[in-house]
Amino acid sequence: MSRIKWLRWVLGLAVVAVAVVVLGLLLAPRPVPVDTDLVRTGPIADSVADQGTTRVREAYVVSAPVSGRLERLDLHVGDRIVAGRTIVARIRPASAELLDPRARAQAQAAVAAAVAAVASSQAQGDQLAAEARRARLDLDRTRSLAAKGFASTQVLDAAETQSRMSEAGVRAAAAQLAVRRSELTVARAALIGPEAATGGVVSATSPASGYITRVLQESERTVPAGAPLVEVSDQSGLEAAIEFLSQDAVRIREGMTAEVFDWGGGAPIPAIVRRVEPQGFTKISALGVEEQRVLVLLQLTGDRRAWATLGPGYRLWGRVFLRQEADALKAPLGALVRKDGHWAVFRVSDGRAQLTLIAVGALTDREVEVRKGLKAGDRIVVFPSDKVDDGVQVAARAKK
Repeated sequence: MSRIKWLRWVLGLAVVAVAVVVLGLLLAPRPVPVDTDLVRTGPIADSVADQGTTRVREAYVVSAPVSGRLERLDLHVGDRIVAGRTIVARIRPASAELLDPRARAQAQAAVAAAVAAVASSQAQGDQLAAEARRARLDLDRTRSLAAKGFASTQVLDAAETQSRMSEAGVRAAAAQLAVRRSELTVARAALIGPEAATGGVVSATSPASGYITRVLQESERTVPAGAPLVEVSDQSGLEAAIEFLSQDAVRIREGMTAEVFDWGGGAPIPAIVRRVEPQGFTKISALGVEEQRVLVLLQLTGDRRAWATLGPGYRLWGRVFLRQEADALKAPLGALVRKDGHWAVFRVSDGRAQLTLIAVGALTDREVEVRKGLKAGDRIVVFPSDKVDDGVQVAARAKK
């Protein structure tokens, strides 16, 4: 074999060897790049959270004490009210109604008839008074004659009876005249219109101190007795009414620690569960699904100045802590995967991902409590892709 052929043969073998090596490298399995994190110990809480609104625990409605014409209210929402001192509303007697021509003519005719009745009663009274005077004179003469023996006892008794009857008729006529005059007053009152001046103003005050949260009647108008005017509330009794799902509400007990968050301010507001209402209600969710919900009332605690800007009817979130652990084993929530109806994670061991079943406890929006299957310091895959499987070689990405 010549030297040239030998060189060609060696060069060909080298090319083949390089091709085999490159092909082997290309076909060799590569580690899957993944994000990893460590299993740590620390505090964690089992909690439930949902949306709700703020409301005042004790609210008072100031109502109209009498019927009448309500003057326009000068108070507005947010104004301070002092119990028994701040005048909430003023009520004047209601004005008379306008009379149409027919009603006015009827009222005037009734007045004329009442005037005539009064005149008739007066004339009848004068007549009876004259008869009474005559009866008294007859009685005096009969008594004089009886004293001299010229009149019998029977005649004297008849004269006395007639005199008493005449006086009784005078008194009856006077009473009848008073009745007719009252009827005349009533008839004239029917002619009174709204142009007549009215007097007397009744002031309404609040039974409790606080702030006005609603103005139910603001403009001037005629109101009946008991009509609601304003609502007065004390913000020191502000609480959060959270609408929990019924399956979450059954785990909540009065006195549990809670907090209010995402209320528009800074840090969460500490609270306690004041009451879990026993009656649930149906609510349609944003997706059109019927949900059974229960109202849970959270009493806000802590420094009131931290949430002084919070008022009734504000939207917020409430969280109730069902159980709290100060030193729990926990892992990132993004590491969880489902395996045959159980929770599992991919634990990194010797550069490979090992599917490990675990028992979980409390779940938060970021972490999960691990009760069984892992130990502190284990490295696990976070947010595994579909390329990660049991036994697959993985390589942790460098953290930025």
